[in-house]
Amino acid sequence: MNSIRKVAAHEIRFTDGRSIKPGIVEIVDGMVRKFYMFHDEQAQTEWLGGIIEIKQEGENLIAYKNNKPI
Repeated sequence: MNSIRKVAAHEIRFTDGRSIKPGIVEIVDGMVRKFYMFHDEQAQTEWLGGIIEIKQEGENLIAYKNNKPI
């Protein structure tokens, strides 16, 4: 089973201009599996702050922080 990395930020931004404030992104094997609004503190979630950008790369969504894949 692959481990899930959960990261949170003040804003999750998409290339189409949409955003989630604040938000959580779940990442498995370098690809975004899920994203949602941050409502409550969640176990095993790493707070990165700032902006996470989600970009489409082929059939996959990839999360970036400061122009580097998370």
